[in-house]
Order: sequence, then C-alpha cells, then structure tokens
Amino acid sequence: MKLPGENNGHLPSPTNARHNLERRRRRRKLCCLLCLLIIALLVLAAVVLAVTVFRVRDPTMELVSTTVSGVSPNISLSALSVELNITLDLVVRVRNRNYAAFAHASDGHTLLLYRGAQVGEARVEPGRIPARGTELLRLALDVEVDQLAADLASLLADAASGAVAFDAKTRMPGRVTLLGFIKHHAVATSDCRMVIGVPDLSVRSQECAMKTRL
Repeated sequence: MKLPGENNGHLPSPTNARHNLERRRRRRKLCCLLCLLIIALLVLAAVVLAVTVFRVRDPTMELVSTTVSGVSPNISLSALSVELNITLDLVVRVRNRNYAAFAHASDGHTLLLYRGAQVGEARVEPGRIPARGTELLRLALDVEVDQLAADLASLLADAASGAVAFDAKTRMPGRVTLLGFIKHHAVATSDCRMVIGVPDLSVRSQECAMKTRL
C-alpha cells in the first residue's frame, strides 16, 4: 500500500523537478556564455585580420641610383644658345608590404622638372608586384633642350656655378586585391631632387621623399 504523497515511480518529485529545471537553466546560461565567447573571439579575429592581413599598407618607393649619360652641355653666351644631349637614368625600388599583390596600371609616369618647368618625361610600364615583394623600375629621362633653354638666364647661372638641379616626380597608381574580390586603390608617389655637376655630368647629390594616398 502506498502512503499519500509518496512517489508512484513514474512522476518526479517536486524536489527533483526543481533540480532538473535548475540544471536546464544552467545549461542554457552556459550555452549563451559559450556563444558570446565564440562571437567575441570571431570579432577579435576579424579585428586582428583587419589591422594585419586585410589592411592595405602603403607601397614604398626608394631611389636606388641615378646616372647621367650623354654629352656635356655646350652653352654659347654670344649666340645665347644651348646644345646638350643628356639622359638621366633612374633606378627606383618599389616595395609592396601587403599580403596581396599590388598591380600598377599603364598611366604611371615620371616628370623631370627644372625650376618647376617640365623638361622631360618617362612612362612607367604596367606591372604586378607580388605580396611582400619588390620591383625595380628603370626610368630613362631625356632632357628636352628646348624646354630647358626657356629659362636660359637661370640655366646660365647654374652652369656657371658648376651644378644644375633637377626634380623628378613619379606617380604610380595601382590596386591591391584581397581574397580575389576586395579591391583597394592606391597611388604611390615620390619626389626626388638630383644635383648634376657641370661639365663632368656627375651626380652630386640625390634626395627623395615618398608619399602614398589611399
């Protein structure tokens, strides 16, 4: 005979039911905490990737060397004429610091300036720099005598001092593609000043400043 209130073996007692309910609540809390932890880890991983792998870094440009070839300028004071045939050969190293390739287009170029006026130009050939790789650009800048002689008074003064300064401005637009579909545009530029000795055509000095716009 079963006493009143005794468990019949099929229905849980009120105490067991409360324990089961508390266990289920604890399991739900643990599951929620675990989900929040996983979400936090995913967000942290995304932030780390965004500031490391997926962050587009500036390609850097460095002027490696400058050489001058041609014939020393012949300046005639009586006839007020200038005869010259010189070429500035620049070697520029471009370093891609990204974890994806940097492809530069066909509209890259270098302008040669004398006292702010353009006296020469060279085109940068299109190419592709691998991830974390480098590329050497070889640029040949022919000095245009007609443009150079436009400021004859300054040229005569510089030649008389034994040195002529030129500025070379390089602009190289490109694109970094991440994961095959995330595309970022960049324009790497460098401004260099070279001082050429007259009449020996030696490179007295060269200084550069680099800048990249994203």
